[in-house]
Amino acid sequence: MRIAVITNSFPPQTGGAASIASMQVEVLRNAGHEVRVWHPQVYWLDQSAPIRFLHHIADLFSLPSLQQEVIGWNPDLLMTHNMTGCGFGTASAIQSRGYSWVHYLHDVQLFEPSGRLTDVSRITLWQRIWSALRGWTFGSPTMVISPTRWLADEHKRRGFFVDAAIEILPNPSPSAEFVPRMPQEPMQLMLVGATHEKGLDFAKELLTQLPFDAHLDVVGAGMPGDARVTYHGVLDRPAVLEMMKRSDALLVPSTIAENQPTVILEASSVGLPVVAANVGGVSETLDGAGLLCPEGDMPAWIDSLVHLRDAAAYATQASRMYELARNHDPVAYAATFNQLISNL
Repeated sequence: MRIAVITNSFPPQTGGAASIASMQVEVLRNAGHEVRVWHPQVYWLDQSAPIRFLHHIADLFSLPSLQQEVIGWNPDLLMTHNMTGCGFGTASAIQSRGYSWVHYLHDVQLFEPSGRLTDVSRITLWQRIWSALRGWTFGSPTMVISPTRWLADEHKRRGFFVDAAIEILPNPSPSAEFVPRMPQEPMQLMLVGATHEKGLDFAKELLTQLPFDAHLDVVGAGMPGDARVTYHGVLDRPAVLEMMKRSDALLVPSTIAENQPTVILEASSVGLPVVAANVGGVSETLDGAGLLCPEGDMPAWIDSLVHLRDAAAYATQASRMYELARNHDPVAYAATFNQLISNL
């Protein structure tokens, strides 16, 4: 089968969406499919707000050059990922020529252009406007694949995918690797993402209030100044996994609603206990593993980390993370994903 893939995030870019898109391309190629990836460069996301707004308006429609290239290749199937910068009407325009179309959900970009959903309980006027505009141009894929039920339901609440078949397929973890573990002194904590949205400010404040010594390793760029915090810059997956092997706990104190954080599944593959904010699809992703805390509830976070200092409690959490990895086995994922694609 010839499969055309359109995505705005693909290696050498880093991040969860790029990693998942790349992994799926590899799975499809290993199954014998011919896969071609279109990855337009989105150059305007870092520009001023007025310029971004104008580009977002233009981005509602089909990108003619991209549309023509894909149709010219004449695939058997179109698969799309995040479409910001690719033209939200591109896929439906291709579909109208008789092609089947699978869309893979990563986050909330379809109804929240910023990608940052801070309040799930209400649908803002801004979101209603963008949902209407993007829903009108985006159309209805043949099939939608979502890593979590939470993300699929949030889209349906806003009128997306009413007529599309929706499949829930949790993302895979890396292959599991046993790592002997015991809490260290000082406790070695880890955070992936040096931004407010990923909870960096909260994590640094947490360090000052813990009743024991701890050190925080941050994957991402930051200014030195606190001896208890080390910034490691942007790291690839192997380097992140190596850091996880040396850490005692992964902090996921996100201030925005996450879908299925890749770092949680990476942590599960090496049995690294996780303490996470109960936002978005995080609870569904952990599925009983890890320790959940209300977002911004400092006493709850302190209690969770104190709990992990107990050797028996720590061993239990590590065991649960390995069980989570087994439930996200990459071989089983590949088989299920290929079956979904082959059935179209």
